[in-house]
Amino acid sequence: MENKIIDSILDSMAQVLPLFHRKLLRMDLGGISGDLSRLHFGIMEILSERDMTVTELARMTSMSKSQMTAAIDKLVKLDVLERHPDEKDRRVINIVLTEHGRILLREVRRKIKQNIKQILSSLTPDELAEMSAALKTLKEIGAKLQF
Repeated sequence: MENKIIDSILDSMAQVLPLFHRKLLRMDLGGISGDLSRLHFGIMEILSERDMTVTELARMTSMSKSQMTAAIDKLVKLDVLERHPDEKDRRVINIVLTEHGRILLREVRRKIKQNIKQILSSLTPDELAEMSAALKTLKEIGAKLQF
């Protein structure tokens, strides 16, 4: 019985995640993003929490170090990120989000939120309440999962 439930969950996730990806995440950012990809914004999101090395970022995103270096190089050229020597070990280079990067990230977050609000406004109040409850449940269950 448990395997059937897990198979059902996997099937539902395989259908739901791409649906939300298509409907909510592929949106016009009104020229804010320039030629930056979701990967670039993902890196910026991670670095908005704390500075990291290229190796740490690569590990977090399951990318190779060389792929991450290329993405970081592009963001450095655009004054979104900077490389700073570590204060304790100058051989270590930390990747830091610049003030320009923080402003850009805030603007992108604002635009995404605005777009999602517009998309969700087509739902009825009951559908919104159901979606809110379902997401709360998913969040609570997700916090219990061990990786």
